[in-house]
Amino acid sequence: MAILSPDYLPYPLPPWEHDFRTLAVHCAVEEASLRPFIPAPLELASNRIQVAVMRFDCSVPERLYYDAAVIALVRYRGITGGFWPFAYNSTDQAMSGTREIWGYNMKLAEMEIAESATRIEGATRRLGKTIISVAMLPTGEAIETLDMFPRLFLKLTPDVASSEGVRQSVIRMDTRPEIHSHATGTGEVSFEPSADDPLHRLKIIKVFGASFTTGHQILPWGENLD
Repeated sequence: MAILSPDYLPYPLPPWEHDFRTLAVHCAVEEASLRPFIPAPLELASNRIQVAVMRFDCSVPERLYYDAAVIALVRYRGITGGFWPFAYNSTDQAMSGTREIWGYNMKLAEMEIAESATRIEGATRRLGKTIISVAMLPTGEAIETLDMFPRLFLKLTPDVASSEGVRQSVIRMDTRPEIHSHATGTGEVSFEPSADDPLHRLKIIKVFGASFTTGHQILPWGENLD
């Protein structure tokens, strides 16, 4: 296998490292509305999801970037983890790197997190739509959450030798964040309808609450489970 010079790639190779700030709303959806967005061979393990907007102040790569995602709990060959059926990134560097290295299903979007003592808000905008709006009122109340680690990604690579072929592999990326602070409260979430990003098809039936977490994280190389 040829080894590419890092100077040729538009992103740095792992490990990536950053400080993060994550606003997540924890909720349940109608299973029938979520299942179409979970591709085989992954199996849906719960109707619980997280809707998150995340900020990463990086050392590797050097440019600050944001992520936003719907995170669902899935199972593959006895391993349970968090899969991102909808995923967005704010820079070309991080978007191409996360897609090509680990298989994140990223699209380019604009994101922000606004913080105050009484309310924390996150937004994701793409193609003229605010496709994700999340908010937390910090109250300190306990909320129900699911462990969405490790991450499981379905990495798809079109086969240049065939118009119908796609090489498929499931990637496990096992990272555990180092938590610096964790606040909880009531949560709000909404999706603006968009033909390009059909998050609004997810039917939320219960919001358990929201969390705002800061910390430090290293993204290692992934493990191919196939």
